[in-house]
Amino acid sequence: MKLKTIILASLGFAAFSASAVAQTPKFGHFDTEAFMQLMPETKEVEKTMDAEQGKVETQLAVLMEEFKKMYQDYQQKAPSMSEKDRIAKEEELQERQQRVMTFRQTAMQDLQKKNQELFQPIALKVRKAIQEVGAQEGYVYIFEEKSPLIVHTGIQSEDITPLMKKKLGIK
Repeated sequence: MKLKTIILASLGFAAFSASAVAQTPKFGHFDTEAFMQLMPETKEVEKTMDAEQGKVETQLAVLMEEFKKMYQDYQQKAPSMSEKDRIAKEEELQERQQRVMTFRQTAMQDLQKKNQELFQPIALKVRKAIQEVGAQEGYVYIFEEKSPLIVHTGIQSEDITPLMKKKLGIK
């Protein structure tokens, strides 16, 4: 009876040890920003954004050129203008300059908004893939590699980039 108890206890301990080893939590890390640069969708978004930025720069150049001509015209005619006309022209120049500055600021905000809109589906696709890889591979946590919260990545943390490339078909 004693031998049977020892054997059962040994088997129980062995089974417990095996299950404890099998249940060792898996941790992973991933550089989302670097990975997104590999995605073909990102290249398309960058092309679109370059084109949009080019349009804005062209429009801004036209506005700046108009302002420059208006200012040069004012400089030439100012000495012969009445004080009333000079003040009116200066106000017009200030308004034009303000429009240029407002256009620049609004255009930058619009470009940032468009950039976010175009990248959002890509970011969602990556996030979904991270969640799927995490579930399929049994990761307890997957950390963002460049997060300010991570102070050390040990050997127990696996880089899941190869799994993500496989999941999303990126070579």
